[in-house]
Amino acid sequence: MGARQYAQKEWRLLSWWLASFHPNAEIHMQVRLGPTSTIPGLYLPEAPPDGTLRLRNRWIDALFIENERVALVEAKIEPDPGVFSQLVHYLRKFRSDPEWAALRSLPVDLIALVYNDDPSVAQEAPWYGVTWTVYQPNLQDFPQAVTRGQEATAAGSYLPPDWPARISWLTGKSIA
Repeated sequence: MGARQYAQKEWRLLSWWLASFHPNAEIHMQVRLGPTSTIPGLYLPEAPPDGTLRLRNRWIDALFIENERVALVEAKIEPDPGVFSQLVHYLRKFRSDPEWAALRSLPVDLIALVYNDDPSVAQEAPWYGVTWTVYQPNLQDFPQAVTRGQEATAAGSYLPPDWPARISWLTGKSIA
């Protein structure tokens, strides 16, 4: 659950930033990038529906076109240096994606949109050609993320006492 705690806030951060600073841009969110590759060993007697094989492609948080420029945006509540390699990776995927071939000649801006600034990470942004953007709307107004279910300790354990043996039967491995 740790990696998903900020997902809703990152989406809202990104949406607010796009609406506030790029209201006239052509915006695409959760964009799968890269050429569609086939799955090794998979035989398809007929062509699959459009986009089916793209499910394996990685996606960027947002891509927008404005003023004859393309921008690739990755949003983070808590920034880390990995955002730079992500953006460079997405740029490479964008350049090789046949669905975006018409935009290949346009200049591309890489943007790391962050809520909490980290100067030790931010100082590296120019080395990667990334624009470091700190945007801090009042996130206190965001509704709390909805947690479904309850913690296992609160519900108690409904596992039978011999559950490790049952797992062993399924996996074929001893429970040493």
